[in-house]
Amino acid sequence: MPEDPIGQEMARIINEKLQRVIDRQTEHTVALANHTASLDRLEKGQEELKNLLLQVLAREPKGHL
Repeated sequence: MPEDPIGQEMARIINEKLQRVIDRQTEHTVALANHTASLDRLEKGQEELKNLLLQVLAREPKGHL
């Protein structure tokens, strides 16, 4: 940390701003991870529904649906 009072104050302000940027980046990273997990669950559910539909279609005689 600089020894002069003005330099110390500038360093403190810069550090505070940097910490706010880091905090916001962390929040965005967590939100993105949560959205990615939600999309993965949706994709898995969609794949399960597709497989169930294919099973149903395979059992039904043509023209019965």
